[in-house]
Amino acid sequence: MRRITFALSVVFLFVSALTVQAQETKPASPVSVAAATLTQAECTGFIAETPVPRDLVVVGGGDDDFHSVVRQFVKGESVFISPRNGGDIKVDAEYNVVRPAKELFQTMRYQGQEWEMRKLGKPYEDVAKVKVTHVNPQGAVAKVTFSCGPILLGDTWMLFQPRPIPEYTVSQPLDHFLPLDKNKTNGRITASHNNSGFLGAQTVVYLNLGQRDGTAVGRRFRIYKLLPPQATGFLTNQPTPPETIGEAVVLSVQSKSCVAMVVSSYREISAGDYVEEE
Repeated sequence: MRRITFALSVVFLFVSALTVQAQETKPASPVSVAAATLTQAECTGFIAETPVPRDLVVVGGGDDDFHSVVRQFVKGESVFISPRNGGDIKVDAEYNVVRPAKELFQTMRYQGQEWEMRKLGKPYEDVAKVKVTHVNPQGAVAKVTFSCGPILLGDTWMLFQPRPIPEYTVSQPLDHFLPLDKNKTNGRITASHNNSGFLGAQTVVYLNLGQRDGTAVGRRFRIYKLLPPQATGFLTNQPTPPETIGEAVVLSVQSKSCVAMVVSSYREISAGDYVEEE
């Protein structure tokens, strides 16, 4: 009886070991995650091919008896607008509040950056989202429902456009010296959100690829750096391979440009680096 019990115990342990080994060797299922949080997606800014019309402009707000020129309005407060061209504003309509992103031109990160940005259009920063609560002959009143920063007098309203947040599949790091593919779309990081100098994961960047190039929300790009040739002798040099330094996923697309989130970085990334469609 003891021999039978012992034999059964050995068989049970053997089967258990095989089961555990099978579970350990079973490939893990791909994991998909959101490319950005709601706040990140709503506060990326964008580069418009043509300037946003200034038909709807913030002219004041509640709790501002003396009409201070430095008054700022945040989430939960009310702002006033005056339609300049008799725009049709309705109660419950939602609008984005934007202003020109002037900081992108304060410091140039690579040679020719200003020209590259101007070719794409005019950059704007997202300020807030508002919802119209009252419409009367004097104008309209809206409540600030979401804010990336304080609203200032003179900020512009544009009709709210939702920004779906794409997901991407987490993968192993790319080959750091993968050759370029001439059949794939290539572009450049024209600038970064807030004009940061060096970038890493969870940084918003603006690419010079847009709807005209077939770019779409959720499209994934590898980021690479073109290294200078290596000197090999007097007046001779050896080309160096492009170095893959990260990946980015497109969050929103405009005519000539798109906004993307850096989802991984293997070393520092900077404005002026290049991208290739994966």
